[in-house]
Amino acid sequence: MSLAKTAGQRKHPRVEVSWSVKMFTPEGEMDGKMVNISCGGAYIRCSKLLSKNDLFSMTVQAPNREPLHVDAEVVWINIPLIPDKEQAPIGIGVRFTEISVNDVQFISNVVSGVIKN
Repeated sequence: MSLAKTAGQRKHPRVEVSWSVKMFTPEGEMDGKMVNISCGGAYIRCSKLLSKNDLFSMTVQAPNREPLHVDAEVVWINIPLIPDKEQAPIGIGVRFTEISVNDVQFISNVVSGVIKN
């Protein structure tokens, strides 16, 4: 059974991005790639397995702006069936728990197409 919500079940619309992320997790620091984002959360590909409900901070490097600083919670995990992380990295769905008003506005503009990602 998949824990991922379908697009119709999501609270916020999402848009595909390709933004670098530095995550500061209970398991240590790691790099990741944000592949989609909404005003409420994101999907991130990473190399280390986190646990559901893990809380962490991250720095997100969106194009042409200062990094976003966001706190998040892991709400679901996508573990690849093939353990080759180069072919199928671990994916996590996160919910933003702390984010500045300016960063929410930026994300809203990206999602609505005002700012190209």
